[in-house]
Amino acid sequence: MNIPREFIDLVLAKIDIVDLINTHIPLRKKSGSNYFARCPFHNEKSASFSVSQPKQFYHCFGCGAHGNAIDFMMQHERLSFPEAIEALARQTGMEIPHTTTAIKKNDSLPALFSLMTEAADYYYEHMRQSQHAINYLKKRGISGKIAKQFKLGYAPQGWGHVLDHFGKTEADKKKLLDVGLVIKKDEGGYYDRFRDRILFPIEDYRGRIIGFGGRIIDQGEPKYLNSPETPTFQKGHVLYGLSQALKENHKLDKVLVVEGYMDVVALFQHDITYAVATLGTATTSYHLQRLARYTSDIVFCFDGDEAGRTAAWRALQVLFPLMQDGLQIRFLFLPDGEDPDSLVRKEGKPAFENRLASSLSLSAFFFQTLSRQSDLSTIEGRARFTAQALHYIKQMPSEILPEILLEELAKRARIDVTELKQQVKKAGPASPNVIAFPEPQPDFVKPKLKPAMQTALGLLVQNPDLAKLVTEPLPESHLLGHAFLIRLLEIIQQNPGINTAGIIEYWRGQKEDRFIANLACWEHSIPETGLASEFLGTLRQLNLLGIDEEINRLLAKASQEALTEEEKLELSNWIVQKKQ
Repeated sequence: MNIPREFIDLVLAKIDIVDLINTHIPLRKKSGSNYFARCPFHNEKSASFSVSQPKQFYHCFGCGAHGNAIDFMMQHERLSFPEAIEALARQTGMEIPHTTTAIKKNDSLPALFSLMTEAADYYYEHMRQSQHAINYLKKRGISGKIAKQFKLGYAPQGWGHVLDHFGKTEADKKKLLDVGLVIKKDEGGYYDRFRDRILFPIEDYRGRIIGFGGRIIDQGEPKYLNSPETPTFQKGHVLYGLSQALKENHKLDKVLVVEGYMDVVALFQHDITYAVATLGTATTSYHLQRLARYTSDIVFCFDGDEAGRTAAWRALQVLFPLMQDGLQIRFLFLPDGEDPDSLVRKEGKPAFENRLASSLSLSAFFFQTLSRQSDLSTIEGRARFTAQALHYIKQMPSEILPEILLEELAKRARIDVTELKQQVKKAGPASPNVIAFPEPQPDFVKPKLKPAMQTALGLLVQNPDLAKLVTEPLPESHLLGHAFLIRLLEIIQQNPGINTAGIIEYWRGQKEDRFIANLACWEHSIPETGLASEFLGTLRQLNLLGIDEEINRLLAKASQEALTEEEKLELSNWIVQKKQ
């Protein structure tokens, strides 16, 4: 999503970071304009999380977390960059600008989300009033508490319950059709999609109901019936139970990916509150990208039969081009005839989690599967094994993991690892990972700045109003950081009213972004009343340092060779300026 910078600046101008963060964690004012709290991003006893109202910036002195309102939403609510902007915009009553076509397509979405919520409430009340449905849930071991947590519902028998309740007008019926709650007859008219089924409302990661899964109570086909693809629901993008898992766990140490609704519900019933389901679809890149925002440890659960291993191998093929060095992927294969629902009821939480602890790593499953496809006792088999393994390893965008995999491959194939590395180099870099928002660029290589330059830049980033004191262009200088100082002044002067948060946002995703963030976190002991004089004094000091550097440069050259007449005049001018 391409969001105009002007819109981002407007959102940041309307959001008060103190009010925003205070709705998530209690802040208390300690001194001056700073607020403090215990950091929400790591466990601590003291309040080292500081929020500055003038700068619209937060910084934890314990773990180093920092940023503006957008960063907080991305880190605390686990949102992508566009999602964070959208969430903040909603809080200010603004909408992200779209093209005319997009507006026509999406202007009805709030009404559709509202309808889905009303439908879920309707189904939930019918479940509470249906002994038929209650008996089924009790038989499956589902408590009332879990049923309420997941808003489990019941679609009564009959062809028009939802249609009659919600479809008073043709426009209402059209909305029901748009969200997949009714089906259009060939001869005209509509009928309910879900009938005599236990319904599992499907929520997106924000907790909005976007679809339903229906499980037949008695005999019948299909056993499970899902909502169709709609403007609110794309099955390959959704993970059932993720919303509940995020609500139950402030930090997800790991996530268990299973196949079905009932597996997730049963695991939650046994206090395994980190399970999500892929809604019966194969694992997609969207699934992994979403999960990687919340955890670095993901366990995929499959049946132990051949079909389960085939499904796991398909998942691995999706995962390889997306693997990062900090991500740990594991595979859990269940005993024959068991699924997570049946196994956790039979064994209980401790035994089930023991299975998780002993699950196969991605590398172990990778080599195990390829070994089964080739005879490693023969030269031809090892050549085939090596070629297949290299095909996948070359796809990995990470740096450390491929090196380790190549070393293991060399041992198993009895080949020189140097040769394998050459093969990978010939293939060139892996295709870049496609993600919702680009990862930050490598850190801006911080030059060995003079202390005065560090002070000038730090004060300017933290107090942009100081730029008003610079009424004339800065003198030319070859000092490290001088060009960046001039650029920073230009940005501030071109954007009146910009604060620290806005400066950070301006450089987001560029090579300097981490350097700017470090300057925003820079600690100094200059009192607020002395900032202006300190800044101007620092600029004067930088001017003198620049003159000294030019004089020393020309004197150094004069000791090696004769200066030109032009250089002699330049040296004389620098000396005169220094004496003034």
